Amino acid sequence: MVKSLLAKTALVLLSILFTLGAFDLTVYLFPRHFLPAPLRNLVFLMEKGTYFVIDPPIGHMIRPQTDYVFPGEEFSFRIRTRLNFPSAGFRGGTLGGPAWGAAFGDSFTFGAGINQEATWVAQLSRLTNREIINFGVPGHGPHQYTRIFQKYGAALRPKVVFYALFSNDLKDGIRFETPPADRRQTMTAKRFMKRYSASYNIFSNVSRSFKKSWTNDTRNTVGLKLLDRRLRDPYGIADQRFESAWAGLARQIEDAHEESKRINATFILLYFPQKEEVYWELAKHRIESIDVFKKRVDRLRKTIVAFCGARDLFCLDLTPTLKARGLRGEIFYFPVDIHWNVNGNSLVAQEIYKFLLEKKLI
Repeated sequence: MVKSLLAKTALVLLSILFTLGAFDLTVYLFPRHFLPAPLRNLVFLMEKGTYFVIDPPIGHMIRPQTDYVFPGEEFSFRIRTRLNFPSAGFRGGTLGGPAWGAAFGDSFTFGAGINQEATWVAQLSRLTNREIINFGVPGHGPHQYTRIFQKYGAALRPKVVFYALFSNDLKDGIRFETPPADRRQTMTAKRFMKRYSASYNIFSNVSRSFKKSWTNDTRNTVGLKLLDRRLRDPYGIADQRFESAWAGLARQIEDAHEESKRINATFILLYFPQKEEVYWELAKHRIESIDVFKKRVDRLRKTIVAFCGARDLFCLDLTPTLKARGLRGEIFYFPVDIHWNVNGNSLVAQEIYKFLLEKKLI
């Protein structure tokens, strides 16, 4: 009886393994363009490992010739590199023609969570009727912005350079200047399955989707999640490291400004506020750490404004507009994710357009 049950169980398991193996083999041999889009995306990441590649002087870059639909809990969006170099790809332009502007920054410039056409860069292109190239790369900081400008952007000779800063750039700068030791990863069974088994990755993704709980933050009136770690520490670094971290960023900004002058381009420094900067007043009566946040939150923004004034740079702080309208209940960020939604990108594009008109740059 027991032997019979064990034999049947083993037969079922073997059948399952055979079926999964046959499925993986079919996916491996089948022409990629015939696969359904979700499976094609999965195979792309399995084959490439990620849509990022390593560029030693800069860090990670988007793989050239990437065309991948990123699946998410709150959104899905297409990552397509329209501007490709041998070792890097960028979202690039939208209108075509020579580059009038070039935008450098992190995921807020890249447009995480939304398609290319909805990013502030693309919307600003349409407002100005001028081509603006998107050089944003998720996870980057000013050390990388400047290097990308020098290596890839300057050769396009844009008339205007948009250089966007975000609150985590201080931490990004420290991390770039003190990279972790090289760690070689050994091939484990789990890494092998993740690399070569489509069925394993499908089941892993389904399992993760059940485990994740994407809930709104009830501590404010607009239902946006505010991160406790940012409300305790908006920059992710100790107070005593602020000055040295800012000095590192300032050097990168100055180098980018000098490169702009070299190619006769107008340099514009942008400051993008985090979600907590915009909406914290709606939650300040419910969060104990808010007093600490209030004392620290404006430090970087004020430092940037003072820096621009001392060097006579064009500088646009997006905080006042986003905050004023956000406190009236308008939602410019995703409920949980930290990035702007389409409305946020649209407002930012409109404000930059007004700034360009005011400064007679268009």
